[in-house]
Amino acid sequence: MIRAEDIMTRNIIDVMESDDVYQAFSKFHQHHIHQLLVVNVDSELCGMVSDRDILRVWAEVTNSHGCSFPKVQSVMTRDVMTCAPRDKLTHITEMMLEHRLHAIPIVCPRRRPLGIITSTDLLRFSLKNLNILNARPIFARI
Repeated sequence: MIRAEDIMTRNIIDVMESDDVYQAFSKFHQHHIHQLLVVNVDSELCGMVSDRDILRVWAEVTNSHGCSFPKVQSVMTRDVMTCAPRDKLTHITEMMLEHRLHAIPIVCPRRRPLGIITSTDLLRFSLKNLNILNARPIFARI
């Protein structure tokens, strides 16, 4: 049985809720990612922000000449669905499909991020397993 901890990305890139949108934009650009976990001063997950959220705000600020960048907490999604490391991958995939999610943070009971599963992680896992299936003979020839 495959669990979250088996395929999650452990190298978490996060941003503080008190950081400004420019800092989040820099992390998206530097790491070539689409989702950032948002943490508070106690390193607990308090939300997520996507590159689309940041680009929307970026456009508003740069078009309004002279305005400062807002804090991440003003643009992040607060009510984030999470999973535990031992949750089944089938359950996580169903959640992502049902709620049209592109990423699910994997957290410990204290809501500290341990990893993240993205749609890219699921595709990578599927491709690996399809290649394994294609390498095996489906039936024996007589």
